[in-house]
Amino acid sequence: MRDTTDWKQVALIIAAGVIGAAQIGKAAIAIPLLRDELGLSLFAVSWIIGAYAVLGAFGGLAAALAVSHLPLRQTVIAGLGLIALGNIIGAAAASALPLIAGRIVEGVGFLGLVIAGPSLLRNMPLGRNQEIVFACWAAYIPVGTAIMLLLGPRILQFGWHTLWLVNAALALAHGALMLLLRPAETVPARAAAQPPRAALIDFFGSSGPLLLAAAFALYAIQYYALATFLPILLVDRMGLSLDTAGLITALAVLANGAGNISAGVILRLGAPLWRITGTVFVAVGLTGFGVFGAGLPTLLVAGAATAGLAVTALLPASIIASAPKLSGTTQRLALTLGLLQQAAAIGQFVGPVILAAWVERFGWSGAAYLLLLIALLGLAIVVRLRRLAPS
Repeated sequence: MRDTTDWKQVALIIAAGVIGAAQIGKAAIAIPLLRDELGLSLFAVSWIIGAYAVLGAFGGLAAALAVSHLPLRQTVIAGLGLIALGNIIGAAAASALPLIAGRIVEGVGFLGLVIAGPSLLRNMPLGRNQEIVFACWAAYIPVGTAIMLLLGPRILQFGWHTLWLVNAALALAHGALMLLLRPAETVPARAAAQPPRAALIDFFGSSGPLLLAAAFALYAIQYYALATFLPILLVDRMGLSLDTAGLITALAVLANGAGNISAGVILRLGAPLWRITGTVFVAVGLTGFGVFGAGLPTLLVAGAATAGLAVTALLPASIIASAPKLSGTTQRLALTLGLLQQAAAIGQFVGPVILAAWVERFGWSGAAYLLLLIALLGLAIVVRLRRLAPS
């Protein structure tokens, strides 16, 4: 059967997601310079880093409702434009307030982009490549983060303003490229969207979206906790240099991206979603003891973190790749993605906080039991998920 997938358009949309995700890692690696130059308080720093998470946690569903009534391709391009504008505002900032304002503008653009992007992909003729395409889309967070971990420090040699301006130029250039390389064929017309109240009642009438969001939130808590604190663990507990710890973390995050993409192949082979989800939470429980166990050699810790992030990446990719089939309509897909975005944002905000409090109370070795607790909660969701969707 002839492959009708427009891979150029697929690549453009996925690249837009990667550019959006790069903004999450950008702030984290620039914090030391920002604090030195602007004299920022820890409170201001937390808002600069956490603006995306706060917007996603409170605005995911609202953004989804808005996007479901807007033209999707134009929304992706507008999202890139807002990311560029937010970076320009931030680059001109001389204090915390305009820098936070710029991050909020970026975050609004990011939300629109990551909800409209997969909705746009769903309306494209993907054929039997649908699982692969959506699994590749699901890798946008780890790929964008890894790019910032690897390239950001080099750009920061020219100052944090330069990092913001480079990201603005990249977002603007990609938006212009999407305008220039419009698809020759028009996307089929979408069904009329329901009014917001009716859409939400219909959406929450099923327990499926809530179960998927709960599993997604648990995954996000362990992912952001591990990805955030792995460099600190490697430096403070194992005595590695910051550069070496950053490289190991970047490789682990890239393995997470590879795991996302692998999910598409596994789904195509017929593995049910509940079984993939169960495998992931078993891996979460095992990873904790491989990373946080006392007296472990550096190589084993790095390998356990890398393998753990690779295997657990099957969960978000599988859920996102399955979402178009489970959603039915473009509006329902947008709402599902909005709810998943809220779950991910809650995990991004809560994960590092929970792990930090847990380590302060029980030490690094005790963190293994936090991941075990997350794994057990996840497996309880899997039992419900299997009853709901056995195949």
